[in-house]
Amino acid sequence: MNRLPFEIIDSSQNSIMLVLGNTIDESVNARIRRFCLAFEKIMSAEKYSGIAEYVPAYCSVTVYFDPSVIGREKVRAAVCKAAENTETEQKAFEPRVFEIPVCYDGIYSPDMENVAVHTKLSKDEIVALHSRKTYLIYMLGFLPGFAYLGGMDERLNTPRLKTPRTKIPAGSVAVGGSQTGIYPLDSPGGWQIIGRTPVKTFDPERVPQILFRAGDRIRFVPITEKEFAQYGTEKSFLIPDSAADCGEVPPSVTVQSASSSLQKRKTVVSGVKVISGGTFTSVQDAGRPGYQKDGVSVSGAMDRVSYAAANIIAGNPPGTAVLETVLAGPELSFTLDADFAVTGADISPTLDFKPVPMYFKIHAPAGSVLRTGFPSGGGLRSYIAFTGGIIVPQILGSCSLNTKCALGGYFGRNLRTGDELAIGSVPVRCDGGKSRLINGISVQLNTVNAAGKPVKLRVLPGPQASMFTAEALRTFTESVFKVTAGSDRMGCRLEGPRIECEGGTDIISDCIPEGSIQITSSGNPVIMTADRQTTGGYAKIAAVIKADVTLIAQAVPGTEVIFSFVSQKAADKALEAQNQLLEKLYKTAGYGG
Repeated sequence: MNRLPFEIIDSSQNSIMLVLGNTIDESVNARIRRFCLAFEKIMSAEKYSGIAEYVPAYCSVTVYFDPSVIGREKVRAAVCKAAENTETEQKAFEPRVFEIPVCYDGIYSPDMENVAVHTKLSKDEIVALHSRKTYLIYMLGFLPGFAYLGGMDERLNTPRLKTPRTKIPAGSVAVGGSQTGIYPLDSPGGWQIIGRTPVKTFDPERVPQILFRAGDRIRFVPITEKEFAQYGTEKSFLIPDSAADCGEVPPSVTVQSASSSLQKRKTVVSGVKVISGGTFTSVQDAGRPGYQKDGVSVSGAMDRVSYAAANIIAGNPPGTAVLETVLAGPELSFTLDADFAVTGADISPTLDFKPVPMYFKIHAPAGSVLRTGFPSGGGLRSYIAFTGGIIVPQILGSCSLNTKCALGGYFGRNLRTGDELAIGSVPVRCDGGKSRLINGISVQLNTVNAAGKPVKLRVLPGPQASMFTAEALRTFTESVFKVTAGSDRMGCRLEGPRIECEGGTDIISDCIPEGSIQITSSGNPVIMTADRQTTGGYAKIAAVIKADVTLIAQAVPGTEVIFSFVSQKAADKALEAQNQLLEKLYKTAGYGG
């Protein structure tokens, strides 16, 4: 039989994208579903290690892997094999059909009149058209559990609000242009709200946390305000009406609290009280990979090298939760004896007003106070690791705060005055005998660029590099850009010469790997970082190599940035050198396991 065409593209140092078309089309999306099934079969049969996850989009699938564990060519071969088997995949994807109750009345539909005026339809006609269709979930992205739906009646096409709302309530059902969807969380947004559902499509305290998956279908069922009020007391969430046929969801679902899956690794015996939270201090760990297909950002520490060094010096296993500071650090009081280490930007730490060194393990007696200030000598973020780790609930396998979603961390937010942190107990307290050797290695791992000097970022071609002319690529590599004050944990925004793209930079949304450099409609680059959304619709000209992603975390507003293309071989060599230094630090610190 004839094989349908596909293309395999390197989208970053640790991701490969399979492209099956260039249209938003149900038949193309069905091929995506079949590829995912074929790829899962290959992964199961051949037991690959180092492949982290795959994330389907409208007409592409991105496969993420660890280049330190598995070679790129082996991953490409697996993707190619699954793509070739896509058309012969025998196991059909069984979509679940969800009936989602929606109240289109009163306070739940603040923009109904706007939509009526624009479409010249009555409210009853809008409700009838909106609830008549069965919508396909093409993909999940933007927010955890946010479903990109296809199939809305074109008569409901309504422009977005001229001024987006700063907060749209969770459960809001809205239209924006030719699309419709459900907001799973309270979030900013510009779509026109025509209703609200009492169903929680995302609930971190429930199992399953994400109600939908790509390939499922949704029908909206109108309900009254009275039924809306009663719904929350009678049901926790809907079961798909096709569940019995699919055999994938039991006829009754046990709702489990997220606390039942918390990691109980240590007994809490010591703690810290927050006197001042500083500019922005949050709990972070290695992040929550594996959930990008559900629209959940990876998050985690922005500067993974300084984060890892802090835990190594403190004597913690990889992945332990720490504090990440931005600009001015916190002031902390130790309620019981504890050990700690500070890495990253030098925030001049003192313990009871006596200076303590960076990159050293320090003992803090009960009642002592750790004070930190603004970074000196450059840098933006620092990491404070406590021996034993910070004990906060894990959500989807991670303690990290996702600032965009108010998910994880310390009650979904940054630290404030009066907060108290629990720290795990450890059998052995501070041993600083090897601190000088550790510090010598840490100097080589330094991610902080000297103040006033440009940051030089090595990059690989992005998945849409071919959309840009040779002149645009020269502008990208021969110009100096500056970090703007609008940068945050989602993205590092740059300003400089406009990078032109023939036909504009809008694309059919696909996945956004860490370090991807999107070119917005203004022609300015944005380097996507820890809290980035999982999918997006701007062309990506390049991707920062893994070894240099940490440099972005330390770039203060006004920092000059210069890009240069390198080979995959050079990128892998740089990552290997960085990992070897971390391994050397780990062995020198004397922590086995």
